[in-house]
Amino acid sequence: MKSISRWFSKNLIRIYAALAFIYLFIPVLYTFIFSFNDSGKTNLIWKGFTLEKWSNPCGAPEICSALGNSFLIGFTSTFIATVLGTLIAFALGRYKFKGRATTNLLIFLPMATPEIVLGASLLTMFINLGINTSLLTTIIAHVMFCISFVVVTVKARIAS
Repeated sequence: MKSISRWFSKNLIRIYAALAFIYLFIPVLYTFIFSFNDSGKTNLIWKGFTLEKWSNPCGAPEICSALGNSFLIGFTSTFIATVLGTLIAFALGRYKFKGRATTNLLIFLPMATPEIVLGASLLTMFINLGINTSLLTTIIAHVMFCISFVVVTVKARIAS
């Protein structure tokens, strides 16, 4: 009994990590497996094997449009966050000004906030302000999240 208890306590973190990964990757595995299903739009019942969706990935224009939007959002938000984050890091690292400590604290907030909470709160804010959601609002949200990482990285490099 003692050896079972010792084994369980020794391997508890491994068991927990394995269960967490399984839980996170089940939807990915489900999507991958059912991408070979020949059932049309409803993928709940297996109707047969097909490579049709993989032979022409841009056959559905929504997929190529979504991929293009993802690249546009990614590149644009990366560029803006890098420029703004570098400027903020230089200001925080080289100059002493009133509110510097508060700015440092505010820079770390997006890193401490879970991404889903930040995204949901930004969506709520945009809706409450009457701003229609678009690529621009998505880019703003991504810049807001990424800028913290740029500031911390560049500021650490400036300090050394």
